[in-house]
Formats: sequence, structure tokens, C-alpha cells
Amino acid sequence: MMLYDRYELSTQKRVDALQRIDPIPQTLELIDHDKYAQAAEYLEFFMQYDYVKYDPRTKELYEALEFKRNSMGYQGEKALEGVIRGKSDETIGQISAGVSDFFIFGDLRDLAIEGYHHFTGEEVDKVLVGLSTIGVIATGATLMSAGSAAPLKGGVSAMKLIRKSGKMPLWLEKFIIRSAKQVKSTKNIKPVKRFFEDVYSVSKTSGLSTTMKLLEKSPNMKVFHNSIGFAKTFGKDSNVLFKVLGDDAPIYYRLLKDKSSKKAFLKAATYGEPGIKRLAKMGEKGFLKSVKPAVVTSRMAKIFSKNIIHTLHKIPSALYIILAMISLVFLL
Repeated sequence: MMLYDRYELSTQKRVDALQRIDPIPQTLELIDHDKYAQAAEYLEFFMQYDYVKYDPRTKELYEALEFKRNSMGYQGEKALEGVIRGKSDETIGQISAGVSDFFIFGDLRDLAIEGYHHFTGEEVDKVLVGLSTIGVIATGATLMSAGSAAPLKGGVSAMKLIRKSGKMPLWLEKFIIRSAKQVKSTKNIKPVKRFFEDVYSVSKTSGLSTTMKLLEKSPNMKVFHNSIGFAKTFGKDSNVLFKVLGDDAPIYYRLLKDKSSKKAFLKAATYGEPGIKRLAKMGEKGFLKSVKPAVVTSRMAKIFSKNIIHTLHKIPSALYIILAMISLVFLL
């Protein structure tokens, strides 16, 4: 089925003017919700293009975001979050969570927490128990195989982060519980090796958010595997493509991958879904020709306030030092 039939594209001959997405309002909204990593990822995608790259507002906002994310206190807080809670929205927190899982501490931590829930009569997360069980057995396999099972361990760690986000589909929960029982009884990780290695591969190239989105929107394992090509093609840009194109981003890609280049697809995405639909309707040459004239950046939906940036700089130095010292204790 053609893309423009699926989405009922207009058949009119006149080409309506496209308007490029102004990333600043969405970036500010993410900052307002303390989602600094997502804000930076979103803004960086659009900074590949001159209409955003040379906007002084964008430069000021991006510098403030980087200042916040690179500060010692913020980094220490996120690293500690990964070790203690086993989850984080920042790369350093996800790395520390992965390191703790790799050296079995994370698996034992989660098993202990769920064991406590069992003895106190609280609900036990069977999925987390299953992942930790697979993780413990995979640790032994990694040591015995001189590290060849490390990607599987990385996949287990990523799945634990996804589980703790609360966005795991039911079919995947059942798969993990069933697989954990099999792995525990046979001490053989081969049946789950491919799946967890694929999860690790997607997380490594495209980020945890993209992996989470692909799994969340996949009705079964087959659809997830079919979506991996999208994630590997666009890498870190995949998550932003979901934001600007919606859940159908992988479908758009599959229908257009043999008809347009990656570069044209990304450029069309800066116009949102209307840009992708025009690319499907006109083809790459026609689309690029239609948007060749200089496009004036759209007006912001709200006035850009420097107070947001000033807020990012208001960081209690004492808190930074304390958190950094605590995180070092756990990480050294």
C-alpha cells in the first residue's frame, strides 16, 4: 500500500507551503519537566540544519543545557541514581546501572528487593526477578566465555531499565518470565541470546529511549525484529523521529527506504508528517526541489524567556559536592 494512500494525502496539484518545526518550544517544555537529556537530544537533532544551527536563541539554550548536564553535581546524582535505583534517563546513570549489573551487584540488588517484597506481603515483580535470574546465569556464562556473552548481559541490563520505566508490553513480560524459568532449569542462555543481544545492539546504537519505544509499540517479537533496521539506520536520531513523526515513524521508513535517501528522509522530517507525506508523493528529487527556496523559521508559540536558562544555572554547589562524593564511594 502506498504511503500517501494509507494516510489519505491530498491529490491536489498545487503544492502547499511547508513550515519547518521550531524545536525551541518543545525543548523548553522538556526542560520544565526536568527532562534535560531528552531536551538536549531533541534540540541536537534540529541543530544539524542551518535554520536552527544559526539561531542565537538555540545556541544560548543549548549551551545552558550542556552546562547543566555536564556539571559535577548533576553527573554525580545521575551516576548514583543508576547504581542505587538501577535506572536513569541520562547516559552516565544508565552506564552505572549497566556496570552494577555486569558485576552481578545489580542483579543481586534487584533480587534482594523483590525478596523483601515477598516476605512483607507486597507484590513481587516477577519480570524483574526473571531478568535478574537470567542476569546472574549470564554473568557466569560471560566469565566462562571470556566475555563473549557480554552483549547478552548488556541486553538484560537494558531490559531492566525498560521494566522500571513501566513501559513493557504484556507479550514481553510473558516471554521473560517463561524464558527465565527455562534458563534457570537448564543453565543455558542460548534460547534467549539473540533477543537480548538485539536489545543491546539497538540500545547501543540508538539509545534506550528508542529501544523502549520499539518494544512498547511492537505487538510481538517479529514486529520488534522488523523495526530494528529503522533504529540502526537513524541511530540517535531515531527517538526524535518518533517525537516529530509519531508512532508510525518506522512504517514511514520501511515504505520509503528504497525510494529516498536517509538524508532526504531526515530533511523531510524537519517539516513533520507533512514533509514525509510530500516526500512520498513527489519522490526525492521533487521534494528537494519544492523546498529548495530559503524557508523562514516559524514564529515561536511563546516568547523565549531567559529565566529558563537562568534557572538551569541555579545549582546549589554544596549539594553537587555531597552527591559527587557519595557517588564516588559506590563507583570506585
